Amino acid sequence: MNIVKVTGEGLRKLARGTAVVYRKWVSSKEPLKPGDLVEARAPNGDPVACALWEPVGPVALRVVSHGPCEWRDPREVIGYRLEFSLQTRRIYRLDELGSFRLVNSDGDLLSGLIVDVYSDVAVLQSSSAAIDAHLDFIARELKKLIGVSHVYNKSTQRSRRDIGLEPVAGWLLGKKERTVIEEGNAKFVVDVVRGQKTGFFLDQRPNRLELYKLAMEGGRVLDVFAYTGAFGIHAYLAGAREVVFLEEDPVAVEILKENLKLNNVRSYKIVAGSLWDHMGGIPEASFDLVVVDPPAFIQEKDQLERGMRAYSAVYRWASRRVREGGIIYLSSCSYFLTRDLFLGVVSYALSREGWEYSIMGSLRGAGPDHVFRGEEYLDYLKGAFIHLRRKRLG
Repeated sequence: MNIVKVTGEGLRKLARGTAVVYRKWVSSKEPLKPGDLVEARAPNGDPVACALWEPVGPVALRVVSHGPCEWRDPREVIGYRLEFSLQTRRIYRLDELGSFRLVNSDGDLLSGLIVDVYSDVAVLQSSSAAIDAHLDFIARELKKLIGVSHVYNKSTQRSRRDIGLEPVAGWLLGKKERTVIEEGNAKFVVDVVRGQKTGFFLDQRPNRLELYKLAMEGGRVLDVFAYTGAFGIHAYLAGAREVVFLEEDPVAVEILKENLKLNNVRSYKIVAGSLWDHMGGIPEASFDLVVVDPPAFIQEKDQLERGMRAYSAVYRWASRRVREGGIIYLSSCSYFLTRDLFLGVVSYALSREGWEYSIMGSLRGAGPDHVFRGEEYLDYLKGAFIHLRRKRLG
């Protein structure tokens, strides 16, 4: 068994259940390869964690269990973690939906790995050299565990580049680039190669299904940053009279058109292009329901102030498109925009536009397949369904 020593804040973080330990708190007397299984010990020799060795970037240990190592082969513990992750999803019967997040990085103690499942296709994202070393094994385990025939490695995300790893994309098993998933009463094409992220945004699924309950019979809907149209299509299937989709990604627009046909959506308009280019082209006070699901405007902490201004501008613009008594869904996936800051931006934007508002229920987050263990960055999604009424003056 490979042994490493952990000191200082690293020990304290392990005691609180952290999934990673930074290199500055770790020392090793023996040469280690990416993905080697190591037992982390305190200075007194007590075992404190079992981990995969990470040679690249500020993280040295990707923790797979706390306490002594019960395994001798990294593949054994990876297989165990994958099976445990599936058991967690089965509590909500998510595996029966046909599309779900199977592995959510630190939340499943497989730090550096994301696995999304779309019918018979699984998409992996690795931001770790330790995970890279075992991707072929992981692909085979996924086939055995959940029966997928196609596994795509789409490790092209920014977090990978940030630690000095080259982007990688390619098939580990099979080669099925597109599939169709079901979500409530809707069906959606997922293009795992050309689509954004892993091909679809599974984190918003419970919020899309909630919107289905709120869509007004015969109402008009505006879906801003629509991607492939999931929010707006759910609203149409719930009885909306017409949906306007605003999306600038040409690949997303292409798939959106397929999804409209797939769901027999007949009354719609697609505004292809950037919101910033079309702000004046969509009439005010003309929609009963407006959905705003923008990309992360805040990628780094030093972008916070500028990003908050961007969110505020978009939220204010969108609220002006809502009719009296209508509903708006506002969302942010920026980790650096905390829940308190998000509520502050929402309050500022709606108040400046003269709205009285009520947030219906609590803030919305990602679905239960996006598990976490207290890591704030995994609790990134904030959303709110808001009922709007004009302020009565005098």
